[in-house]
Amino acid sequence: MSPLIAALILGLMQGVLEWLPVSSQGNLVVLAIAFLGLEPEYALSLSVYLHLGTGLAALVYFRDEVAGILGRRADRDRELFRFLLIATMVTGIVGFPIFAFVKLTSLYGEALLALTGLALLATGMMQRNREGDGDRELKRLDLQDGLTLGIVQGLSAIPGLSRSGVTTTALLLKDFPGEEALRLSFLMSIPASFAAAAGLALIEGTPSMDTGILLALVATFISALVSIDLLIKLARRTRFWKICVVLGLIALVAVLPYLL
Repeated sequence: MSPLIAALILGLMQGVLEWLPVSSQGNLVVLAIAFLGLEPEYALSLSVYLHLGTGLAALVYFRDEVAGILGRRADRDRELFRFLLIATMVTGIVGFPIFAFVKLTSLYGEALLALTGLALLATGMMQRNREGDGDRELKRLDLQDGLTLGIVQGLSAIPGLSRSGVTTTALLLKDFPGEEALRLSFLMSIPASFAAAAGLALIEGTPSMDTGILLALVATFISALVSIDLLIKLARRTRFWKICVVLGLIALVAVLPYLL
């Protein structure tokens, strides 16, 4: 397979898988080794840099909301700013040692991905038996929320553990409505992805941006932007417990090849 076609496939997959409870990082590492013949360590680093594409897509999609958060115009914006700041800092504190350990030991978290799928299924079933979605508002975010979600997001540094899956589940369990849980999970990905890439660049140096990597980044950005819009619209039109069940089943199906 042509290296450019392989890079295009990797980018398109990253943009879609980032928002699903299927570890985009774990799958990209495997595909980068199989398609591009990359060394495992470099493949792991590349998977981090491709998150720049999804982070940029989320930034563009939520540009008005991000502008309000940075300007801290209202109480809700100030709460979100504080939450994202705390969550991002905690994500780095938790995630960096895990990432370094993974590079040394080639640890993968397929069992944790299965647990994510089961958690989503259980959350969906619990929501089905309620009158409606959760009723917490984003302006009611507190310090404990930032710490908890930062830890949860940091754990997703383990390849095989889905960032979007675990953060969305945690937010639903904290009684946030389905659409708001998705939006907040997407917003959390913006500073986390840029911080992870910047931290890795400081430690290992910036990778050479050849044609293949640039193509992968562009493909990641485009597919992520399209898939964000589709998921947000789906969350508005469908009872969210159904989405949880479908996402949970996707996570469980994705882990089956590792069990066979």
